[in-house]
Amino acid sequence: MPFAPPSFYVDAIQTGVAVRRFQTEANFIAPFLAPVQRVVKPSGLYTVWSMADFNRNEMEARGPTAPPKVGSFDRGTQRFDTDAQTLAYDLNDAAMAASDIDSNPETMIPRALAYKALISAEFRAAKAFFAPGVTSPWYRTVTGGAADAINAGGTTGVRKFVDDATNDPVAWVANERSQQGKRTGQKPNAMVFGDTFWQKLRNHPLIRATLTTGSFPVVRNQMASLADVAGLLELQYVGVSSAILNTALPGLAATNAYIVPEDGALLYWAPGAGSADGSADLNIGVDEPAAMARFVWTTMAPNGMQIRKYREENAGPGGSMRSVLDMYMGYGIVTADMGTLFRAMVAP
Repeated sequence: MPFAPPSFYVDAIQTGVAVRRFQTEANFIAPFLAPVQRVVKPSGLYTVWSMADFNRNEMEARGPTAPPKVGSFDRGTQRFDTDAQTLAYDLNDAAMAASDIDSNPETMIPRALAYKALISAEFRAAKAFFAPGVTSPWYRTVTGGAADAINAGGTTGVRKFVDDATNDPVAWVANERSQQGKRTGQKPNAMVFGDTFWQKLRNHPLIRATLTTGSFPVVRNQMASLADVAGLLELQYVGVSSAILNTALPGLAATNAYIVPEDGALLYWAPGAGSADGSADLNIGVDEPAAMARFVWTTMAPNGMQIRKYREENAGPGGSMRSVLDMYMGYGIVTADMGTLFRAMVAP
């Protein structure tokens, strides 16, 4: 039998392994951060009622012929913007016909578009809720330090670094929850972490010791899970963003960095926290309070995203099929008092 010549075709199995480079969806928290507010215009105003007015006792005794007291509560308006974004990929007919790659480009292109949209959503959420620099979009900002300077009720405070073994992170989160509850009438039910903050917290000796079971005084030989920490902090939802963003241009060395600041966290109130569509039917700012919202323009895309495909006959030899992903959504703060932002919580 003659010796078979070597194959110069791409090895399908090896290629299949190599191309699967998407970050896992578990790295991204943007879809779960805020309840959905469906809107019928690309931008406009939404109503925000005064929490302080709703929490005031105005009921009074009334005589048989006296007129009732008129209640006092006020409302304001804030702007929303779905901030439409679009990205396209072309699948050239000739390149498609000549391809031996096992992963069908017609399948990979929509996946890649959806993945790019996920990165964009994470970036926009981080920009809206974890604003860089000295300013903060939230009422209160807590910074890491060598000693506590709580400043209860103020707009700023200092807590010991989360990796300081002498601190009690459960106690200071509980204290911040209490302060926010007194300020707004609603204790926060969710907290999201940057990756480094989270790793330091779940490895904190006090956290692990608290979770130790049995009669032996040995620190738990296992890191705390999301469910463990949610239980300790009395929160409905705990999330961790470990999504990576590359800002380098094509062909240049990657500048990979965490999208959400890795040493920060956000403590806040959100109805349906942790569910990508858990509060889709709520009228944010009226029926139930919320710290923030994800505005989705349902007229163009019922779930905020749509993929269109159409022919581009003049694109390359033989023409091309163009796939376009449109995203009509935006993130916005509804009630700034309902968020406490933690910054630089890991010791330098």
